[in-house]
Amino acid sequence: MLKSMFEKSGLCLRSFLAAVITVLQVSGIVAATSAEIKEIRTENFENKVRVIVELEDEIEFTFFTLSEPNRIVLDLKNASSRIDFGKLQAIKPVKRLRSALRENGSFRIVLDVNGDVVASRAFGAESRGGDFDLIVDIPKGKAILETDFSVTESKRDVVVAISAGHGGNDPGGIGYDGKLQEKNITLNIARELYDYLTILPGFSPVMIRDDDVYVKLQRRSQIAREHRSDLFVAIHTDWYKNRSANGLTIYALSGDRADRENARRVAEKENSSDLIGGIGNDIQLDAWDDDVALTLVSLQMSWSMEQSLEAGTHILDSVDAITRLRRDKVQQASLEVLKSPDIPSILIEAGYLTNPEEARKLNSRSFQKSLAAGIGRGIRSYFYDKPPQGSFVAWQKKNGVLPSSYLVRRGDSLSLIAERFGFSISDIKTANKLKSNVIRIGQVLSLPVIGLPKLEHTVSGGETLSQIAQSYGVSLGLLREKNELQTDRIMVGQILYIPKS
Repeated sequence: MLKSMFEKSGLCLRSFLAAVITVLQVSGIVAATSAEIKEIRTENFENKVRVIVELEDEIEFTFFTLSEPNRIVLDLKNASSRIDFGKLQAIKPVKRLRSALRENGSFRIVLDVNGDVVASRAFGAESRGGDFDLIVDIPKGKAILETDFSVTESKRDVVVAISAGHGGNDPGGIGYDGKLQEKNITLNIARELYDYLTILPGFSPVMIRDDDVYVKLQRRSQIAREHRSDLFVAIHTDWYKNRSANGLTIYALSGDRADRENARRVAEKENSSDLIGGIGNDIQLDAWDDDVALTLVSLQMSWSMEQSLEAGTHILDSVDAITRLRRDKVQQASLEVLKSPDIPSILIEAGYLTNPEEARKLNSRSFQKSLAAGIGRGIRSYFYDKPPQGSFVAWQKKNGVLPSSYLVRRGDSLSLIAERFGFSISDIKTANKLKSNVIRIGQVLSLPVIGLPKLEHTVSGGETLSQIAQSYGVSLGLLREKNELQTDRIMVGQILYIPKS
């Protein structure tokens, strides 16, 4: 009945589920106090500009981005300011800052920005003086992928939200030595995963926190939602009283927690600001009675849980050759950070800090990089299997462009890999210069690229020639030869031609 109702209205069920619930309203007369903005300052980093709004007290705020012209908007509830925004100094890509008092009493701050604003983020943290900082991070830019194919075809990036566990005054688990802190290990792994996904064409990672700050659990999924994320990945480490416990575990939301969350959302459907449905048309759930609203939320949550399990399975397959798996299947648990009905969400317990050997490994930069790359390959594999509509990854799959590499795991053979990706054994052997069919667990195989149109890559800051070659699955020598390079030196803004494997 519900399906036919949507068909008659001309809407698909998936589009309808892309909805928002109305803004939280408090009934009755409430005396509101106004938090004064004490200072606004900008800080310049290598890859981002940070705008810090320092307030007397913690406040509620809403963050969103707009395009044409590009701008970032902050609505601060019960805030006031005597600052002359016209005199504030801006750092590129921020052009200027301005403000306005809205009819609903909120204080609006607008950042006019040159360049893309999609990867921007906002979060709250304790200020240097113990008050409250509202922090906005604006990236300085990323590499542009250009093709001579159908420029009118939609090719949006897949957005992956990366949440490093704990932070700030919450250290998380403490290592066997009493010194290692979970918050530092998780941030390092999260940064490595961010770097891995950044160089993949068609992916835009978002860091929930990129510093030693604490972000509330409810706010983490909200940040992911504001960026219209396609996947939420929380990075944690584990602990146990027995020092021998070891291994990686991946969690998705449990059915019991999902049922409770669905009921809560419906009970508060007139009061909630949560989105359901992710990307799509926004409508209000309170337009429907409780039974229909519960059906809609339950359908969306079921989809999210199903995709969470699939994404986690792809990642387990990918990291199996890198570290021991405590469980070889995705586990389900009642975890607050995983309860989004519109974003597939997983939590990765990377290993045990209470195990001396595993803790030393987790604290190693080389292992952090290797594990993050394995997680990244699993994410890429999941999205190639289930590419979001209108994404560059969906365009790749449609045009026969396969993932550029594959990590060999237990039970693999060259013939199985060739069959899985639709190649001949000789294709893979040629691409990897193999003289025999022998492969080993943990070996990274380059996959031949088929159906690939002519590609051009514009070099951005921080990129190296080897990173670019790896991201496109071509050899460094072939990339040099195609672009007539005598050395590996490249310049920002330089256009590189990407050859077919």
